[in-house]
Amino acid sequence: MICKADLHVHSLASPDGRSTLGALAREARRRGLNALAVTDHNLCTAPPEQADVLFIPGTEISTAGGHVLGLFLERPTELPAEPLPTAEEAVREIRRCGGLAVIAHPFESEKADRAALETLPLDGVECANARAAMKRRTANDEARALAARRGLPQTGGSDAHGADELAACWTELDAGACTLPELRAALAAGRSRAVFVRDCRWVQKGKSQLTKARRSGGLKKRLRACVYFAVCVFRDLRFRKER
Repeated sequence: MICKADLHVHSLASPDGRSTLGALAREARRRGLNALAVTDHNLCTAPPEQADVLFIPGTEISTAGGHVLGLFLERPTELPAEPLPTAEEAVREIRRCGGLAVIAHPFESEKADRAALETLPLDGVECANARAAMKRRTANDEARALAARRGLPQTGGSDAHGADELAACWTELDAGACTLPELRAALAAGRSRAVFVRDCRWVQKGKSQLTKARRSGGLKKRLRACVYFAVCVFRDLRFRKER
């Protein structure tokens, strides 16, 4: 059977996350998803005991070489936040915790270490990310090319920071059943396909920055976030007019 899983999602546990696990589950089901990977920033958020969709334990680790997703974790990762670990250290830790290591939006930045990405030991490449193209239009195409060159499984995730962003990208997994062991086996074996549906809207990114500023406190940060939000609204309006 084909299971649709959004393998890159943030909850309230992330500094810029805007939705509870319950809200994410309800919206995921409404949008036709079978599973969600909760990949909060440098955290392993415990999935709810009961939900409308299958929750995949995960994390998104910030490293000196970019962000690495840990999927299907059997226990929480234990890496210090500072100094930033290397990408290799993150991969080793994810595997130690029983998970699969997937490089997240590898070409989102012009500063990506392209040589290192060719040799970094990985279990997959995120080839469809709804936010990656906001910085570089070719980011997802380059990620697909990397996965093809290295023969690595591809994943897709919305990188949602709120329930309204879910299913902008997802992963099709060809599995015997929509269970954690079956989905993990499908991804590890490369029975996956990254599906891109739409880019994240700028206003959604602006909401995330407002949320982060409110939580971190400080008038200056809040004012900057408000200005950024206004710019995001303008960008969306301009894009709509151009179309």
